[in-house]
Amino acid sequence: MYRTGPPVVMQGEPSTGDNIPSEVDHKVRKVTERFAENLHIIANEPSLALFRIQEHVRKTLPPLLEKKHEVQGVQERVQGSNFDTEYAINAVKSMHGSKIHFQNIQDLLKNAMFMKQQIHYEYQRKLQQKQKPSMYTRLQRTNTMDIPGPSGGDEPQEENPESSDERPRSASLVVKKGEKSN
Repeated sequence: MYRTGPPVVMQGEPSTGDNIPSEVDHKVRKVTERFAENLHIIANEPSLALFRIQEHVRKTLPPLLEKKHEVQGVQERVQGSNFDTEYAINAVKSMHGSKIHFQNIQDLLKNAMFMKQQIHYEYQRKLQQKQKPSMYTRLQRTNTMDIPGPSGGDEPQEENPESSDERPRSASLVVKKGEKSN
């Protein structure tokens, strides 16, 4: 680091001899050594080192805290997604065991659709009967006949409501409510 060769003489300076540059050189060396030692002491002083550490912490701590919070948020989202995935996997596994139940539901739906069609068919049939009565229902509605009465007149004889029940009728023509026809 130090020059050990002959002293360097700058241009324009008068040379005073070999003795003077060696004294100056010795003093310069001594001053630079003291200066380097002082710089080393100042740079390594504990309070200054603590100041440098504090300065470093002040600069780097806020971004580190922000990253820490960001990582915690990501960890919570990943953990939530993991729980959701496990729940979905368990639900799918349990669905494999419920095949019988789904088959029963499908059968019940088919039966319900069939019953709905039957009800709709009966409803439409009754509407058609009300709109256009059949020949048999028209015959049932006519309870009177134009027969001359015992007086010999041409007046129609009214039937007694009690006697209308006594008159024999065909079983296929008259169906009482609540009974089934054969």
